Amino acid sequence: MGKSNQTQVLPWWQEAFKNWYKFPWIETFITCGVAIFAYIGWLFISKAVEAPPGAANSTFYISAWLSGFFFISLGIGFLGTLCGIGGGVLWSPIAMAFTPMNSVIIRGSGLIVAMFNGLVASGPLMKRGVGNVRLILFTLVAYGLGAFSGAQGAIYVAKVFGAGGEGVIRIILSIIVCIVGFYFIFGGAKLEYPEVKEEDKFTKFFKIPIPYYEESIGKVLNYKLHRGLLCWVVIFLVGLIGGFFGMGGGWAITPALNFIMGAPLKVAASASMTMLGMGDCIAVWPYFIEGAMIPLVVAPLMAGQVVGGILGAYVLIGMRAAFIRFLLIGVLFFTAFGLFTKGADLLGWFKTPLWIRLGFGLVCVGIVLALIKRGK
Repeated sequence: MGKSNQTQVLPWWQEAFKNWYKFPWIETFITCGVAIFAYIGWLFISKAVEAPPGAANSTFYISAWLSGFFFISLGIGFLGTLCGIGGGVLWSPIAMAFTPMNSVIIRGSGLIVAMFNGLVASGPLMKRGVGNVRLILFTLVAYGLGAFSGAQGAIYVAKVFGAGGEGVIRIILSIIVCIVGFYFIFGGAKLEYPEVKEEDKFTKFFKIPIPYYEESIGKVLNYKLHRGLLCWVVIFLVGLIGGFFGMGGGWAITPALNFIMGAPLKVAASASMTMLGMGDCIAVWPYFIEGAMIPLVVAPLMAGQVVGGILGAYVLIGMRAAFIRFLLIGVLFFTAFGLFTKGADLLGWFKTPLWIRLGFGLVCVGIVLALIKRGK
């Protein structure tokens, strides 16, 4: 009997961690572990430190919030990396729904999260030659203008409309989050290599396409693009929404480039991550000038994005993407419910008891389990 030529298929967790001891992953895990234990140790140390006389909160209370920011950001970075979306689309809605923080601070820090997530993720893609610099620069102008305008509008609304404006913002954001959730449920399959028969004059004038070597098919891929003006307008609107709500645009830039312009999926994803890293640098300035960039809030969020993004990228090697998509759907709908109820509370419509929120959370868990069972 000869040996079988079939390759043994390992479970996803064995596939993900079979090379954990090799460079550079062992060093990476040590760095991530040190960051995690540092925040845990900070909590234990702060428990024994007494607050100064006249302090409004104990040292442990403040440390718990900051450590909580780190671990929430770690989870968001992990989940966002597996799902291929920016961290801002998760952080801003969750923080607005379940924390007492001012929405301007949340939106400013959300753009920092999206920006840092894009900076970390775009490097490997650009290094492999997938990133199209012309496409990035072409769409970056639209995204940057939209994001800056949205950030300015957010600060204006917060100043003029007060608590009522805060409530309206949360309710509108809950609707947007619901739309994103339904997109993940009913969205069509991603087109890896869209076929564009002919470029329009506007897109052809800028000479945007750049061939790249596609490793999965082992050849250089030449592609065409079209509908550049329409995509430019759409990305401006995406930047406007992302800057206003502090969500970034990772949830919509990739589909826009892929479906509207016909960019290959890897090229669209690379451009999206790079645009987040560069475009959100523009959007954060109005929040920075307004004083919404608080280092004690931003620092743990950035650290959590790095650790979560690294761990997510490693686990992504063998994990089923469908499971992560279903989990994200549950998180989005639960967050949308929290946003809507908190917005209604700020507007004086009604107050939602805690048991109803917990009950809806169980409903979301049931939805996720049903989707996993159906395997849609």
